[in-house]
Amino acid sequence: MLQSGEFLQTGTKHKTVSAFRHLNTSRNYREKTRLFAMEGARLVLDALQSGVTVQALLLTAHAAEQYGETFSHAAPGVRTLYLSDSLAAEISDTEHAQGVFAVAEMLPERTMSPKQGDYCMLLHQVQDPSNLGAVLRTAEALGTDGLYLYQCVDLYNPKTVRSSMGALFRVPLVRIRNMEQFFSDCANAGVQTCAAVVDRDAGLLGTFPFAGEFPGGACVLIGNEGSGLPQTVSSACSRKLTIPMSPASNSLNAAVAAGLFLWEMARK
Repeated sequence: MLQSGEFLQTGTKHKTVSAFRHLNTSRNYREKTRLFAMEGARLVLDALQSGVTVQALLLTAHAAEQYGETFSHAAPGVRTLYLSDSLAAEISDTEHAQGVFAVAEMLPERTMSPKQGDYCMLLHQVQDPSNLGAVLRTAEALGTDGLYLYQCVDLYNPKTVRSSMGALFRVPLVRIRNMEQFFSDCANAGVQTCAAVVDRDAGLLGTFPFAGEFPGGACVLIGNEGSGLPQTVSSACSRKLTIPMSPASNSLNAAVAAGLFLWEMARK
């Protein structure tokens, strides 16, 4: 079993519970502290097994009974607080809380740029946290040589963390700040840039193998949910690609579109 810890009731003031609340709601607080909040037994265990540093576990009595032995092996020595069911319900961000919460340290910022032979993806100003999480999950499932994020929603938004199903901790990803530099890096590596657009004149996804068409590698750019890629960005790409759709439809969910492109690149 886990080591004994403090038991907290509703109304009890505690700095870890207060920090968890702030981490769940404030991007600024997450970025300032370099910490993030997690909820759910599977997610917390996945984070621990992926090497994420957990500063504190917060468990209800029922959760401690159900998962205590598992966490005692996965997180030896991690500080543990025990919550009443009512306090757990207050801090939960889900409809059916399991009573398992954690405060953890963000992963170190990765340094990465496209290299020859890479098949990767850039998300441009994607703002829906569930979409970002879904892309991360799909990228891990299908494989990618890199996922690049430009001005996207917070990577550690609770919905992003939860919907990524642990992929956040394992997918090779990096946040970039300069699109011109990114295009330059791709060109220097011989990686072709492909804009995902809704355009009848664009090449049809699925009509050619990525490896055959882009032997030096390719990076697909996926745009914002509402407006897609800015024209300046799509025009700077080596090629424009579109997903064949019914004439009655004019768009796809960003995460679904990303999944289709990731699948085609995986077929290389």
